[in-house]
Amino acid sequence: MDFFAIVGGQQQGVYRMNIDQALQDQLSTMFQEQAQSLLDESLEVVPFERENFHPDETEVLQIAPFDLPELIFAPTENAVGWSVLPRDDDLLARVYCVFGYDAENDRIVFQVIPRAQRLNSSGFSLIISNDTFNRLTSPGLVLGTSCHAVYERGSLRFRSMWWTKQILDISSYYRAATEADIERFAAMGNVAVEDIVSLKERSGQWVRTRVAYILDSGVLTNFSIDDLRQKANEFGVNLEAVEDQGISKLVIPQDPKALRSVLKFLEEEYYAGPITGVAYEANSKRRMQE
Repeated sequence: MDFFAIVGGQQQGVYRMNIDQALQDQLSTMFQEQAQSLLDESLEVVPFERENFHPDETEVLQIAPFDLPELIFAPTENAVGWSVLPRDDDLLARVYCVFGYDAENDRIVFQVIPRAQRLNSSGFSLIISNDTFNRLTSPGLVLGTSCHAVYERGSLRFRSMWWTKQILDISSYYRAATEADIERFAAMGNVAVEDIVSLKERSGQWVRTRVAYILDSGVLTNFSIDDLRQKANEFGVNLEAVEDQGISKLVIPQDPKALRSVLKFLEEEYYAGPITGVAYEANSKRRMQE
């Protein structure tokens, strides 16, 4: 199994990881074992559509067929000749995913690398040996105990859409909201739609896909408007709210640009860059204006 790191930021790219042979064998075994949590034949395969959003422990979500983006497909076609990830604090600080490629089975095992799992030499990372702590002087990555998605022979399996979205753009595979969905969205107790007629008339595929996600994810049910506004401020996104009989309601604006900004935030298309904390738009990895 060959291993690669996906680096985010303004210059998104993929690098092959040059790994000691003994360690590579261990990692291969570990990643293959992790993949079985999603490939287990006893799991019920649930197509990724409509209400199939939160599978239980007996289910796994699947998109089939699934086309790998060129960013990931190209390195697997030329693993030996692909650029190696150098010892560079800045690059390692922006690694947000490690994946292992098994050519024999046409299998890719993805693991998201959250911010806390990126180690840089400027901080004080401690390791213990023989009961004595020493400072880790080289940058590095901490791998987790589970994978987040598995691609195999044209199919993509996963359990969490949120984690999978950190790696792959799967928005085009998600359902679009119906007229009834938009009405249900507008009728939510903590939402204030400025003009529902205009929202229906001007809602194309882009808007309807995100409204469907917002409804099915329960983001407006699981978080208060004040919490959402506070989080939005961290990304420079302005969420307006109005008070209606003592209830704080999120304004869904009529202005197309403002509407897109609100829906992008609620659909979690903004994220903090791998370790720097810089705000990006998830699909484009384009740095937002400060």
